Amino acid sequence: MNFDDEDRLELQFLAGGNIVEHAPVFSPDGRFMFVRCLTKVQVYATGTGELTRVLDEATAPLISLELDLKQPDLLIGCTSAGELFRWNWRAGVLKKTVSLTLSNGETILTCNLMNLYKSGDTACAFVTAKGKAGEQVNWFVVNTSTGEKIDVNCGLKLKLRAPLVDVGKGQFKNIILAQGFYIYFVNYENWTFCRYKSAKQHTITCVKMSPCEMVAATADSEGQIFVWRDFEKQDTMTNTLFHWHHTEVTSIAFSPSGVSIYSGGHECVLVKWTVASPGYRKYLPRMSSVIRHIVVSDDNENVLVCTDDNAIQLISGSECIIKSTVQHFTYETKDKTGQSKFPLGLRLNPRTNTLVLNGRSGHLQFYSAYTKSLLYNLRVVDTNVHNEEANHIIYKTRITQAAFNINWMATGEVYNDLVNFAEVRLKFWHYNERLQSYILNTEIDLPHEKGFKAIIFSNQFQVDNLRCATAGEDNVIKVWGLTNSENIYKRGTMWSCLAQTNYRNLPIGSLCFSQDGSLLAVGYGNTLALYDARNPRLPLQTLSCPPGLDGVISKAQLRLAQTPLNGARKEFTQQRQQLWALLKALLNSNDENLIQQAKDLIVRPPAKSRLVSQPENSCKETVFKCIMKMPELGLHQKLQLLRRFGVECSVPHAHRHRLLQHLQQRAVIPQATKLRLRKLDFRLHRLHPRHRYKAKQRLSHVNNRRQKFENLVPQDVMNLFSVLKLDESSKPKKEKKVKKVKSNLNDSSKANMKAKKIPVNAAPLQGLAQISHVQFGAGDQAHLVAVCTESRVLIWNLLTLRLQAGLKLSVRQLAFDPLTNLMAVITKNDELHVFQPNVPLPLYQRSNLPKTHGLAWLPRRQPRQSSINVDWQAQSTLLMLTHSQEIAYLALPGQSPSDDAPTPISFSHPAATDIILKHATFGIHVIKPQQVSGESLEKNGPLIVGREEHSAVNAFVNLSAHTMPAMSLICGEFVKSLLIPADSTSRHSSSAAKDAALTNGGTVNGNGVTHRDSDEEHDDEELGEEARSSLDTRKTLQEQNEKLVDLPLEGATDLQGLDNRLRTITALRSKLRI
Repeated sequence: MNFDDEDRLELQFLAGGNIVEHAPVFSPDGRFMFVRCLTKVQVYATGTGELTRVLDEATAPLISLELDLKQPDLLIGCTSAGELFRWNWRAGVLKKTVSLTLSNGETILTCNLMNLYKSGDTACAFVTAKGKAGEQVNWFVVNTSTGEKIDVNCGLKLKLRAPLVDVGKGQFKNIILAQGFYIYFVNYENWTFCRYKSAKQHTITCVKMSPCEMVAATADSEGQIFVWRDFEKQDTMTNTLFHWHHTEVTSIAFSPSGVSIYSGGHECVLVKWTVASPGYRKYLPRMSSVIRHIVVSDDNENVLVCTDDNAIQLISGSECIIKSTVQHFTYETKDKTGQSKFPLGLRLNPRTNTLVLNGRSGHLQFYSAYTKSLLYNLRVVDTNVHNEEANHIIYKTRITQAAFNINWMATGEVYNDLVNFAEVRLKFWHYNERLQSYILNTEIDLPHEKGFKAIIFSNQFQVDNLRCATAGEDNVIKVWGLTNSENIYKRGTMWSCLAQTNYRNLPIGSLCFSQDGSLLAVGYGNTLALYDARNPRLPLQTLSCPPGLDGVISKAQLRLAQTPLNGARKEFTQQRQQLWALLKALLNSNDENLIQQAKDLIVRPPAKSRLVSQPENSCKETVFKCIMKMPELGLHQKLQLLRRFGVECSVPHAHRHRLLQHLQQRAVIPQATKLRLRKLDFRLHRLHPRHRYKAKQRLSHVNNRRQKFENLVPQDVMNLFSVLKLDESSKPKKEKKVKKVKSNLNDSSKANMKAKKIPVNAAPLQGLAQISHVQFGAGDQAHLVAVCTESRVLIWNLLTLRLQAGLKLSVRQLAFDPLTNLMAVITKNDELHVFQPNVPLPLYQRSNLPKTHGLAWLPRRQPRQSSINVDWQAQSTLLMLTHSQEIAYLALPGQSPSDDAPTPISFSHPAATDIILKHATFGIHVIKPQQVSGESLEKNGPLIVGREEHSAVNAFVNLSAHTMPAMSLICGEFVKSLLIPADSTSRHSSSAAKDAALTNGGTVNGNGVTHRDSDEEHDDEELGEEARSSLDTRKTLQEQNEKLVDLPLEGATDLQGLDNRLRTITALRSKLRI
């Protein structure tokens, strides 16, 4: 099946996108802000941070976005391809598109509107563009109404770098440009310019013009800010230094009045300066990340600060406090370590089906794909965050592994600066219902050495007899379980190590629990070991396949060109032809002479390289004396020089043994030293954790020095044996008593005696396949285990202990869906393959995918009623975390994982509410277990705010704000739930009618969603007739009840008659209820 021809799915993006790459823009009244995200413009409400509108008509990335000066409702954006878009942002309508006239191959770098109008209804723009590589940057002025260039008489010529540009739009019409350490000031009224250099020729990082004065500000890479005045002439120019930042300044901004300056950098501190007094400043410290952009509103009430973790924070301009934050997807800041930003990959929290991945430094972020909103960031690493420095690499504690259960979370964090011993911590977190967050329960220091390979729970949804298995870089597996706490100050449960094991000290590739948690499968090298999860000390079974099946080739392949290549030398061509003929003859015959000839070719002695400027034999003695007289050289250096000149030394027999023993001790590490280091390593586990780190660090330093020396031994020390004639070939051969060989030996036996021995290097050892992923099946396929090696996917059957199937795939990442038993793998060639372990035939294939960090299956809230052979994403959606820090998925055009939200919920029947409510956007946050007695029939009715028995409303009101979805998603459903139905008599329907109302006359699937077929119309008509007859009966009973209630009492009170009337009324009311 050709999937590429029939594939209708498109790669779409669910989350991500950098909203802080460019500075946002305020609306004139400050109520809205416009954010650029590649080709889209997102409009947010400043007060609430809610996304109100998206303008997505652009076809290329937007490089500028500004409001027109005379028409504030007009938003003008320019793309890198030279297209101008004009939106009416209040109506969300694209008014006009204009294409700029560019030369061939030019790309727009910057586009800034000016306070200049030329025969058009919109302002002109100052544009910089660059053509091919190595060309200078060009600039020109364009009319944004027509897209034509305007002729300007100015001799300004720019350099090769991309410039930093800002345009003054007030009374003083000036442009400031910066390229490297050059600063240009241009007056766009008379088109005169001046050029300056920065102090000490430091690189300029940002520029800004004052909105109401002829004042400009520049900042450089050394943290210095200069305020420029009277810059039109060099004689009158003055500048003032503002210096507090110790690293480069990333952004500066003037207040609307020009009295204050805001600045930010890598210190994560917002600084507010007073222009008149450089020594007076205010600080807003501990921002979430590095500050990238600062924007001040026109009324000076709000300040937008864009941080490097993809967040926009709204700050009060007068009080310098954070009012709100707009954040969709958290990014890890760029560092110089070269390590992956997402070592955790993409994980799924089974409690709420939220995506979990690495966020800002030391945090995990929980993202809801249903509501497309970031729920919260959880701080896992309890250490200070170090700021980046210019000439240093700052290593931070990284969360490398995590596992999730419905009530528990386990995280593994590692700090490794490649110098000291690695700090490793394992933490277990318990979910607190009251706080709606995770609380640290247990912290273990140094559970493994050097780091983690994997962390996994035995079951995602069960809490009883829960186990957690961890695998480390030290090739040890530990199983953890819940025990009673031994702390007298804090009673409860804690996690402790129940058992640990390893297998022949082989490296661990992956591990996985079976569906019931009884078996633990571990991949050691090329061996799959199965353990009893209750006692994993010895493996129950070990499985390994032959080398030919696990992807490792057990034979060599030699390919020679049969036709001569162009430019090949004749002697090489002749040797290739001789070797090819010899191999053909060797394959077609079994001649021992040919085999012996091939062995001689393979074991040919290496060619000796000529020594440069070798002296003659008569001069070697002079060279030897000259070298030995050099006191500044050591013995090792002298011997190296002698070896270089080809001089061999003879050592007296009296000293030869001592010198040979000395060199052997230096060249080869004795076995006693290895045993001593191993014993010290085992004894370190007895130490207290306070002293264990220091001891481990010292021992690691010793091992590193030994390793470095071992690497130098074959290069330097071993060569001295040949110089001093101390190797085995130079030793005199001992005379041995050789028995006389019988003369009746045949020729073949003599040839075998003289045959050369093939060294080990000529026939290297066979490599072993390394297991990278292990995954159990689920349901009726729980007996199958998928094992991934470098070039194979092997399916083992644990019932027969045999290899069931194999796929030729080089798996890099794997994700398993327990609902459908589907396995999705990403190969090293960025190809997607989806299959089931029992039938290893691909259900779906796709190539040319972007690079990914991880995969995850997201269950649908409303599964589709179709087979996985027709729609393999009917039950769950496959999500991918790309290298561009975006979450992508495959779907038909216009579809989204959030499109399967159920219809609004009616609370008129509480029994149906508990079933349907938990599958809705509003219901999953407020549903509580309720016990409704069958006798409380009078309390049935619409949900009324204020009743204490309705815990759903109380839970919704008392819900934590950071765990709630957007109000626009739940407000409509919540208001509709409070409405009283028009027919109030429906509450008195019969139990059969209640069941019919619950299911809407149809069947209910596992998610509480009704499905009605077209052949049920006759049943609806019968139900309608029954409802009419029951309604007539109710009306008759009500009339009789009213007559009995309104009858007057005659004369004296008749107790017997009154009792009979009460019985009759009670019977009629009970019938009315039924």
